[in-house]
Amino acid sequence: MNPILSAELEKVVLNHKIQTLNNEYALALDQDDLNLWLSFFSEACLYRIISRENYELNMPIAVWHSDSKAMLRDRVLALRDSTLYRPRYLRHLISGVMINQIKDDVIYSQANVLIAETVVDFKTQILLSGRYLDEIVVEDGQYKFRNRICIYDSILLPTSLVYPV
Repeated sequence: MNPILSAELEKVVLNHKIQTLNNEYALALDQDDLNLWLSFFSEACLYRIISRENYELNMPIAVWHSDSKAMLRDRVLALRDSTLYRPRYLRHLISGVMINQIKDDVIYSQANVLIAETVVDFKTQILLSGRYLDEIVVEDGQYKFRNRICIYDSILLPTSLVYPV
Protein backbone atom coordinates (compact mmCIF):
# COMPACT_ATOMS: atom_id res chain seq x y z
CA MET A 1 0.00 0.00 0.00
CA ASN A 2 1.11 3.55 -0.70
CA PRO A 3 2.80 4.93 2.48
CA ILE A 4 0.91 8.24 2.27
CA LEU A 5 -2.41 6.43 1.90
CA SER A 6 -1.48 4.07 4.74
CA ALA A 7 -0.69 7.01 7.05
CA GLU A 8 -3.95 8.73 6.11
CA LEU A 9 -5.91 5.53 6.73
CA GLU A 10 -4.29 5.17 10.18
CA LYS A 11 -5.27 8.77 10.95
CA VAL A 12 -8.88 8.17 9.87
CA VAL A 13 -9.11 5.00 11.99
CA LEU A 14 -7.68 6.76 15.05
CA ASN A 15 -10.05 9.71 14.61
CA HIS A 16 -12.94 7.26 14.41
CA LYS A 17 -11.81 5.52 17.61
CA ILE A 18 -11.57 8.81 19.52
CA GLN A 19 -14.97 9.92 18.19
CA THR A 20 -16.44 6.56 19.25
CA LEU A 21 -14.91 6.95 22.71
CA ASN A 22 -16.62 10.34 23.04
CA ASN A 23 -19.94 8.99 21.73
CA GLU A 24 -19.92 6.08 24.17
CA TYR A 25 -18.92 8.40 27.02
CA ALA A 26 -21.86 10.70 26.25
CA LEU A 27 -24.28 7.78 25.99
CA ALA A 28 -23.19 6.39 29.37
CA LEU A 29 -23.88 9.76 31.02
CA ASP A 30 -27.14 10.33 29.13
CA GLN A 31 -28.36 6.90 30.24
CA ASP A 32 -27.25 7.59 33.82
CA ASP A 33 -24.89 4.61 33.77
CA LEU A 34 -22.21 5.96 36.08
CA ASN A 35 -20.52 2.58 36.50
CA LEU A 36 -19.98 2.47 32.74
CA TRP A 37 -18.84 6.11 32.88
CA LEU A 38 -16.11 5.10 35.35
CA SER A 39 -14.79 2.54 32.87
CA PHE A 40 -13.74 5.32 30.48
CA PHE A 41 -10.95 6.44 32.84
CA SER A 42 -7.53 4.98 33.51
CA GLU A 43 -6.69 4.14 37.12
CA ALA A 44 -4.32 7.11 37.36
CA CYS A 45 -6.45 9.92 35.99
CA LEU A 46 -7.39 13.55 36.40
CA TYR A 47 -10.95 14.78 35.93
CA ARG A 48 -11.75 18.47 36.28
CA ILE A 49 -14.65 20.76 35.50
CA ILE A 50 -13.46 24.36 35.52
CA SER A 51 -14.64 27.73 34.26
CA ARG A 52 -12.91 29.19 31.23
CA GLU A 53 -11.84 32.20 33.27
CA ASN A 54 -10.15 30.12 35.97
CA TYR A 55 -8.53 27.86 33.37
CA GLU A 56 -7.12 30.76 31.35
CA LEU A 57 -5.85 32.51 34.49
CA ASN A 58 -4.33 29.21 35.70
CA MET A 59 -6.44 29.44 38.85
CA PRO A 60 -6.81 26.13 40.73
CA ILE A 61 -10.47 26.54 41.70
CA ALA A 62 -12.67 24.04 39.86
CA VAL A 63 -16.28 22.95 40.31
CA TRP A 64 -15.03 19.36 40.33
CA HIS A 65 -11.51 18.05 40.82
CA SER A 66 -10.70 14.35 41.09
CA ASP A 67 -7.13 13.21 40.69
CA SER A 68 -7.70 9.45 40.66
CA LYS A 69 -10.25 6.90 39.59
CA ALA A 70 -10.79 6.11 43.29
CA MET A 71 -12.02 9.68 43.80
CA LEU A 72 -14.39 9.26 40.84
CA ARG A 73 -15.73 6.03 42.40
CA ASP A 74 -16.35 7.86 45.68
CA ARG A 75 -18.31 10.55 43.86
CA VAL A 76 -20.43 7.94 42.07
CA LEU A 77 -21.18 6.21 45.38
CA ALA A 78 -22.18 9.53 46.92
CA LEU A 79 -24.51 10.24 44.00
CA ARG A 80 -26.11 6.82 44.27
CA ASP A 81 -26.31 6.34 48.02
CA SER A 82 -26.49 9.61 49.86
CA THR A 83 -27.29 12.58 47.66
CA LEU A 84 -30.84 13.85 47.37
CA TYR A 85 -31.76 15.85 44.30
CA ARG A 86 -34.55 16.14 41.80
CA PRO A 87 -34.51 13.58 38.98
CA ARG A 88 -32.91 14.97 35.85
CA TYR A 89 -32.00 13.95 32.34
CA LEU A 90 -28.92 15.04 30.44
CA ARG A 91 -28.15 15.15 26.74
CA HIS A 92 -24.53 15.57 25.69
CA LEU A 93 -23.73 16.91 22.24
CA ILE A 94 -20.05 16.43 21.51
CA SER A 95 -18.66 17.80 18.25
CA GLY A 96 -15.46 18.98 16.65
CA VAL A 97 -13.44 16.09 18.03
CA MET A 98 -9.87 16.72 17.00
CA ILE A 99 -6.56 15.03 17.69
CA ASN A 100 -3.95 17.70 18.40
CA GLN A 101 -0.89 15.58 19.02
CA ILE A 102 0.34 12.07 19.74
CA LYS A 103 3.37 11.90 21.99
CA ASP A 104 4.82 9.06 24.08
CA ASP A 105 1.73 6.86 23.50
CA VAL A 106 -0.60 9.64 24.69
CA ILE A 107 -3.24 11.08 22.37
CA TYR A 108 -3.94 14.75 23.07
CA SER A 109 -7.36 15.75 21.78
CA GLN A 110 -10.11 18.27 22.22
CA ALA A 111 -13.83 18.47 21.53
CA ASN A 112 -16.70 20.90 21.91
CA VAL A 113 -19.48 20.01 24.32
CA LEU A 114 -23.01 21.27 24.87
CA ILE A 115 -25.09 19.71 27.64
CA ALA A 116 -28.84 20.15 27.97
CA GLU A 117 -30.45 19.33 31.30
CA THR A 118 -34.09 18.55 31.96
CA VAL A 119 -35.13 18.54 35.59
CA VAL A 120 -38.52 16.93 36.14
CA ASP A 121 -41.28 19.60 36.11
CA PHE A 122 -38.95 22.27 34.65
CA LYS A 123 -38.06 23.44 31.15
CA THR A 124 -35.02 22.02 29.49
CA GLN A 125 -32.06 24.37 29.77
CA ILE A 126 -28.48 24.50 28.64
CA LEU A 127 -26.45 23.31 31.60
CA LEU A 128 -23.07 23.87 30.10
CA SER A 129 -21.28 24.78 26.90
CA GLY A 130 -17.55 24.47 26.55
CA ARG A 131 -14.83 22.10 25.51
CA TYR A 132 -12.99 19.02 26.64
CA LEU A 133 -9.20 18.83 26.70
CA ASP A 134 -8.20 15.19 26.85
CA GLU A 135 -5.21 12.95 27.25
CA ILE A 136 -6.09 9.47 26.05
CA VAL A 137 -4.09 6.28 26.58
CA VAL A 138 -4.57 2.65 25.67
CA GLU A 139 -5.02 0.46 28.74
CA ASP A 140 -5.79 -3.24 28.43
CA GLY A 141 -6.55 -2.71 24.74
CA GLN A 142 -9.12 0.03 25.46
CA TYR A 143 -8.90 3.76 24.88
CA LYS A 144 -9.25 5.56 28.22
CA PHE A 145 -9.07 9.10 29.48
CA ARG A 146 -5.92 9.70 31.49
CA ASN A 147 -6.97 13.33 31.83
CA ARG A 148 -10.30 14.92 30.97
CA ILE A 149 -10.71 18.61 31.66
CA CYS A 150 -14.07 20.18 30.89
CA ILE A 151 -13.72 23.93 30.48
CA TYR A 152 -17.12 25.60 30.54
CA ASP A 153 -17.51 28.99 28.87
CA SER A 154 -19.56 30.84 31.47
CA ILE A 155 -18.48 32.01 34.89
CA LEU A 156 -21.74 30.68 36.36
CA LEU A 157 -23.69 27.48 35.85
CA PRO A 158 -27.52 27.67 35.87
CA THR A 159 -27.93 24.99 38.55
CA SER A 160 -25.78 22.98 40.89
CA LEU A 161 -23.60 20.51 39.08
CA VAL A 162 -24.73 17.13 40.41
CA TYR A 163 -23.56 14.73 37.71
CA PRO A 164 -20.28 14.40 35.88
CA VAL A 165 -20.17 16.01 32.48
